[in-house]
Amino acid sequence: MAEIDPDAEPEHRTATNGTGSDRTPRENEDRFRRLVESVVDYAIFILDVSGNIASWNAGAERTKGYTAAEIIGKHFSIFYPVSDTTGARCERELAIAEREGRFEEEGWRVRKDGAQFWAYVVITAIRGADGRLLGFGKVTRDLTERRSAETRLKESEERLRLLIASVKDYAIFILDPTGHVATWNPGAERLKGFAAEEILGQHFSRFYPESDTRADTCERELEVALGEGRFEDEGWRIKKDGSRFWANVVITPIRDSEGHLRGFAKVTRDLSERRRHEQERITLARAEEGRRIAELNEESTRAHAEDLRRARDKAEEATRLKDEFLATISHELRTPLNSMLGWARMLHSGVLSKEKQAHAIETIVRNATAQSQIIDDLLDVSRIIAGKLRLEIDRVDMNQIVTSAVEVVRPAADAKGVALEWDFNPDAGVIQGDAGRLQQILWNVLTNAVKFTPRGGRVAVSLRRDDSNVEIHIADTGRGISPEFLPHMFERFTQEEASHSRKTGGMGLGLAIVKHLVELHGGTVQARSDGEGAGSTFVLRLPISPVGATRPEVRASISAGNEDLKFPAELRGLTVLILDDERDARELMQAVLERGGARVTLVSSTQEALESVRNRRPDVIVSDIGMPEEDGYVFIRTLRGMSREDGGQIPAVALTAYARAEDRRRALLAGFQNHAAKPIEPQELVMVIANLTRRYA
Repeated sequence: MAEIDPDAEPEHRTATNGTGSDRTPRENEDRFRRLVESVVDYAIFILDVSGNIASWNAGAERTKGYTAAEIIGKHFSIFYPVSDTTGARCERELAIAEREGRFEEEGWRVRKDGAQFWAYVVITAIRGADGRLLGFGKVTRDLTERRSAETRLKESEERLRLLIASVKDYAIFILDPTGHVATWNPGAERLKGFAAEEILGQHFSRFYPESDTRADTCERELEVALGEGRFEDEGWRIKKDGSRFWANVVITPIRDSEGHLRGFAKVTRDLSERRRHEQERITLARAEEGRRIAELNEESTRAHAEDLRRARDKAEEATRLKDEFLATISHELRTPLNSMLGWARMLHSGVLSKEKQAHAIETIVRNATAQSQIIDDLLDVSRIIAGKLRLEIDRVDMNQIVTSAVEVVRPAADAKGVALEWDFNPDAGVIQGDAGRLQQILWNVLTNAVKFTPRGGRVAVSLRRDDSNVEIHIADTGRGISPEFLPHMFERFTQEEASHSRKTGGMGLGLAIVKHLVELHGGTVQARSDGEGAGSTFVLRLPISPVGATRPEVRASISAGNEDLKFPAELRGLTVLILDDERDARELMQAVLERGGARVTLVSSTQEALESVRNRRPDVIVSDIGMPEEDGYVFIRTLRGMSREDGGQIPAVALTAYARAEDRRRALLAGFQNHAAKPIEPQELVMVIANLTRRYA
């Protein structure tokens, strides 16, 4: 075959340009050549019939890295990853282009520096007027970025698919805009009984009782979801075998970046067991109420009926609070899940621009972080109830802790238009505490203050020293706290607003965690407010570290773990009375405290304990609550009824397996200074006793 000769005499002498003037073929050829050489986004070059490079444009140099002087005359296989079949592959591509006039593919190519890039390649045969093959034109475009984006999108879609496929307790599926089933997860198959191939393409009214389908219930649900952005309800649904189950259903519309409706996401959960228990409880309560009323005479009927009504109201209130808390958890977890699922589905659809893709990923990450914080709070409450929340004690500068917490909350305050003021106090002092938990305390209180302060309001933070304590005041100009709710501020799962009408999120856990963490540090927390609309102030008091306290000794006494226990020197000589009806529990506490140098007396009954107090006057008492005959409440009430000279004011801690919030309140009201839950770690026992006797800061 003849080689391409760019200087060959053209067959025609003239050509007409777009304006009607004549131009020679040589002029046209020069003009076209200059156009090709100026293209920088595409590599455009000529191969001779053997595949050797005959021309090279600016785009080729930019894409592949070679200058024209370096590459012209070399075979185009130099651009392919090295393998045993590279030569045969190049020959095959040229053969296809020669036979069919064009070869096209995407694949990996190699730059001058050895780096690979994903390329779109077109090879076309160049023939003379007589049909003779003169060579090949080759165009290459770098698609590496597009391929990387597609790969990331596929990975994201696969993760989402695996996530949805792993959910077994929820039916999660997609409807098209007309309500026909488009996807089906294992949870849906498990709950409703249909395999994917049985249900895909069918209308979702298949899951509804016939009375609902006649009443156009399905159409109304989709209309509500479209109008309000969400539909949620509970009602009867039908399984494949015809059986009914009580379901919680959530439907949300799915729209593309242009706002066009693409379908609906539908989540269904089986609540049949919960409903059955509720119905049984109501039936039993009503039957018992009727039986009791029937047995009473006319005079006592009114009094007993009132008692029954109060008991029923109390039970219904407990059920309402439980349902409200579960609804709150559901809302707090579903809210970020809704955004995550919706944006993930948009990513999966491939209709988002690059800017929208970045926004979608940012939204998913932000909502996943919010869910993580909710789960952390629930785990903290679980650890508090189980008595397993631990501190990593060290000497801490409270100015640094407050500054860090303020800076964490400041972006949220700025975004809401709330002024956040911080009065630095270099003389406030140092305390013994867990830096991470102290920052969690301040973050929770500050976040609450910003949340309940309207735009244009102010949150002020100040640090003061008061005798042997550090005081942190956090005051806001927010909506304030009603006098009725103020005593319940720090109780778990309590919120001033009803769950369905409240304006702010949260589960009512943050302040309960704050109170427990502050008390673990030997401090107190108090909320003050003059009422609704008058703002609120939170005051945290934490003991200052004594002069001369050494960090290694403190760290060893608290974080012993599996190492040998070490104790502060101040524990030596302390006399401790331990009251517990379980021998193993008494002996464990005796071994721990005696190893620290304390003198320990063991008793197993209330009477023995009172006699020991009169005879030996211990420095501190550790008492169990649940004991036969006379429990720990009887003991502490009897002790507090004695005179100071007889030991009536000796500090006492309740160490018990009763670990609920009401158990703690009852113990403190009965006369104990502290309440610790079993099982308790040895190092925590040391800390509680040392704090109680003011021998450990």
